Amino acid sequence: MSRSGEGSNRSVVLELDGVQWASQAQVVTAVLGRRPGVLAVDPNPVAQTATVTYDPARTTVEDLSGWVRDCGYHCRGESVPDHLPPAAPAETTGHGAHGEMSMAAMARDMRNRFIVAAVLGVVVVLWSPVGRGFGFTVSAPFGLRDDMFALIVSLPVVFYSAQIFFSGAIR
Repeated sequence: MSRSGEGSNRSVVLELDGVQWASQAQVVTAVLGRRPGVLAVDPNPVAQTATVTYDPARTTVEDLSGWVRDCGYHCRGESVPDHLPPAAPAETTGHGAHGEMSMAAMARDMRNRFIVAAVLGVVVVLWSPVGRGFGFTVSAPFGLRDDMFALIVSLPVVFYSAQIFFSGAIR
């Protein structure tokens, strides 16, 4: 939820479920704009929300939600509850593995991950049926079967190269 204050004024992001067109959003803007305590309304039909700046001494989020429902749209209130703690940008973007890296260091890290994946990917292809189909005849090292060797070589590709995606998904 997005709350900010100028003096005692607050902003809240309300759900506007059912608003399909910009003209419908303008109806909500006009209706809410005439209500006591409402200072500004910024609807977003694409996100199905409206950011409303209001004076909490004159109106409440419940009043605002009711007025949206009076317009004929569904509104359960705030789009994001106030009790949820704000997340750090690194937690929400999936770049937690990069910590406080600079953009240049992050680009270098991603390039290195790509190079490792590309080199090991070529090895996997050579010992696969595709490589054998093109006449590659070198046997897999350590007496391993081709499929087992390809599996062993592909694991670093998956886990090292895509580690940032796995850590982001877990977060």
